[in-house]
Amino acid sequence: MFKRIIWWGAGFGAGLGSSFWVKRAVNRKVQQYVPDDVRTAVRTRAVSAGTTIKTAVSEGRATMKQYQADAEAEIGGAANRPNLRAVPD
Repeated sequence: MFKRIIWWGAGFGAGLGSSFWVKRAVNRKVQQYVPDDVRTAVRTRAVSAGTTIKTAVSEGRATMKQYQADAEAEIGGAANRPNLRAVPD
């Protein structure tokens, strides 16, 4: 059991360290070869994509809650069936 913990920790540390090293190496190469205006455009699009994803998730949750409310109204309310929850509150 002790060997497993040691090897698990070693693997975790190696994975974490290598991911930081790769990120640093990629950032160096990007700054070396990509002009500033391209970096700015890519950053702007990445932020825009993040906003779009957050909006889509929010709309999906709202739609699912509305669907849940409609389903509960159709079967007589949630008080009669407490385990019928599609979206956690």
